[in-house]
Amino acid sequence: METYNVTAISLTSHSKLPLTIEADEAETSENIVLRIQIDGDIISASNEGYFQAYQEIRDTLLQKGYGLKCAGSKLNAVQSSMASATDKVYMVTLGKQAMLKDLVSLYDNANIDKFPNTKEQNEFFKKWSLSLG
Repeated sequence: METYNVTAISLTSHSKLPLTIEADEAETSENIVLRIQIDGDIISASNEGYFQAYQEIRDTLLQKGYGLKCAGSKLNAVQSSMASATDKVYMVTLGKQAMLKDLVSLYDNANIDKFPNTKEQNEFFKKWSLSLG
Protein backbone atom coordinates (compact mmCIF):
# COMPACT_ATOMS: atom_id res chain seq x y z
CA MET A 1 0.00 0.00 0.00
CA GLU A 2 1.38 3.38 -1.04
CA THR A 3 0.21 6.74 0.27
CA TYR A 4 0.35 10.08 -1.50
CA ASN A 5 -0.14 13.44 0.19
CA VAL A 6 -2.10 15.82 -2.03
CA THR A 7 -3.89 19.13 -1.71
CA ALA A 8 -7.56 19.61 -2.50
CA ILE A 9 -9.10 23.01 -2.95
CA SER A 10 -12.70 23.93 -2.31
CA LEU A 11 -14.21 25.15 -5.55
CA THR A 12 -16.44 27.59 -3.66
CA SER A 13 -14.33 28.98 -0.79
CA HIS A 14 -10.92 28.28 -2.43
CA SER A 15 -9.62 26.98 0.92
CA LYS A 16 -6.92 24.31 0.81
CA LEU A 17 -7.35 20.90 2.37
CA PRO A 18 -4.48 18.41 2.79
CA LEU A 19 -5.54 14.85 1.92
CA THR A 20 -3.92 11.44 1.68
CA ILE A 21 -4.64 9.04 -1.15
CA GLU A 22 -4.06 5.37 -0.34
CA ALA A 23 -3.13 3.30 -3.37
CA ASP A 24 -3.31 -0.47 -3.55
CA GLU A 25 -1.25 -0.84 -6.68
CA ALA A 26 -2.61 -4.26 -7.70
CA GLU A 27 -1.18 -5.85 -4.56
CA THR A 28 -4.40 -7.42 -3.24
CA SER A 29 -6.42 -7.53 -6.47
CA GLU A 30 -5.83 -7.31 -10.20
CA ASN A 31 -6.97 -3.68 -10.21
CA ILE A 32 -5.50 -0.42 -8.97
CA VAL A 33 -7.60 0.62 -5.96
CA LEU A 34 -7.47 4.20 -4.69
CA ARG A 35 -9.06 5.49 -1.48
CA ILE A 36 -9.36 8.97 -0.01
CA GLN A 37 -11.21 10.26 3.04
CA ILE A 38 -12.88 13.66 2.89
CA ASP A 39 -15.67 15.21 4.97
CA GLY A 40 -16.08 11.94 6.87
CA ASP A 41 -16.68 9.95 3.67
CA ILE A 42 -14.36 7.38 2.15
CA ILE A 43 -14.24 7.58 -1.63
CA SER A 44 -12.73 4.69 -3.53
CA ALA A 45 -12.17 3.75 -7.14
CA SER A 46 -10.93 0.60 -8.80
CA ASN A 47 -9.73 0.16 -12.36
CA GLU A 48 -7.23 -1.84 -14.41
CA GLY A 49 -5.49 1.43 -15.27
CA TYR A 50 -3.95 3.73 -12.69
CA PHE A 51 -4.92 6.97 -14.40
CA GLN A 52 -8.51 5.78 -14.88
CA ALA A 53 -8.80 5.01 -11.16
CA TYR A 54 -7.39 8.47 -10.40
CA GLN A 55 -9.91 10.06 -12.78
CA GLU A 56 -12.78 8.29 -10.98
CA ILE A 57 -11.61 9.63 -7.60
CA ARG A 58 -11.03 13.10 -9.07
CA ASP A 59 -14.49 13.22 -10.72
CA THR A 60 -16.17 12.19 -7.46
CA LEU A 61 -14.30 14.94 -5.62
CA LEU A 62 -15.32 17.46 -8.28
CA GLN A 63 -18.96 16.47 -7.70
CA LYS A 64 -18.40 17.10 -3.97
CA GLY A 65 -16.97 20.55 -4.77
CA TYR A 66 -13.23 19.86 -4.52
CA GLY A 67 -10.42 19.93 -7.07
CA LEU A 68 -7.11 18.12 -6.67
CA LYS A 69 -4.01 20.26 -7.20
CA CYS A 70 -2.18 17.39 -8.90
CA ALA A 71 -0.56 17.00 -12.31
CA GLY A 72 -3.12 14.29 -13.11
CA SER A 73 -5.89 16.88 -12.79
CA LYS A 74 -4.49 19.12 -15.51
CA LEU A 75 -6.28 19.15 -18.86
CA ASN A 76 -3.16 18.05 -20.75
CA ALA A 77 -2.34 15.00 -18.58
CA VAL A 78 -2.37 11.78 -20.63
CA GLN A 79 -1.18 8.27 -19.91
CA SER A 80 0.24 5.83 -22.39
CA SER A 81 -1.21 2.32 -22.34
CA MET A 82 2.25 0.95 -21.54
CA ALA A 83 2.29 2.98 -18.29
CA SER A 84 -1.26 2.08 -17.20
CA ALA A 85 -0.01 0.17 -14.13
CA THR A 86 2.00 3.19 -12.91
CA ASP A 87 1.25 6.65 -11.56
CA LYS A 88 3.12 8.29 -14.46
CA VAL A 89 1.46 10.64 -16.94
CA TYR A 90 2.71 12.83 -19.75
CA MET A 91 2.07 16.56 -19.73
CA VAL A 92 1.51 17.05 -23.46
CA THR A 93 1.39 20.07 -25.74
CA LEU A 94 -0.75 20.32 -28.87
CA GLY A 95 1.28 19.57 -31.98
CA LYS A 96 4.16 17.97 -30.06
CA GLN A 97 4.96 14.31 -29.44
CA ALA A 98 5.18 13.29 -25.77
CA MET A 99 8.79 12.97 -24.61
CA LEU A 100 10.38 11.38 -21.53
CA LYS A 101 11.04 14.88 -20.16
CA ASP A 102 7.24 15.37 -20.10
CA LEU A 103 6.71 12.39 -17.75
CA VAL A 104 5.61 13.17 -14.17
CA SER A 105 3.77 11.52 -11.31
CA LEU A 106 0.07 12.26 -11.49
CA TYR A 107 0.32 13.17 -7.78
CA ASP A 108 2.96 15.89 -8.33
CA ASN A 109 1.74 19.21 -6.99
CA ALA A 110 0.39 21.42 -9.78
CA ASN A 111 -0.35 25.10 -9.87
CA ILE A 112 -3.87 24.67 -11.18
CA ASP A 113 -6.99 26.79 -10.82
CA LYS A 114 -9.24 25.15 -13.41
CA PHE A 115 -10.24 21.56 -12.76
CA PRO A 116 -11.41 19.57 -15.80
CA ASN A 117 -13.31 16.32 -15.50
CA THR A 118 -12.54 13.08 -17.33
CA LYS A 119 -14.74 13.96 -20.30
CA GLU A 120 -12.83 17.22 -20.82
CA GLN A 121 -9.47 15.44 -20.48
CA ASN A 122 -10.55 12.79 -23.01
CA GLU A 123 -11.64 15.51 -25.45
CA PHE A 124 -8.24 17.19 -25.08
CA PHE A 125 -6.50 13.84 -25.63
CA LYS A 126 -8.37 13.39 -28.94
CA LYS A 127 -7.50 16.95 -29.97
CA TRP A 128 -3.83 16.37 -29.05
CA SER A 129 -3.73 13.05 -30.95
CA LEU A 130 -5.15 14.71 -34.08
CA SER A 131 -2.67 17.59 -33.74
CA LEU A 132 0.23 15.19 -34.27
CA GLY A 133 -0.72 14.84 -37.91
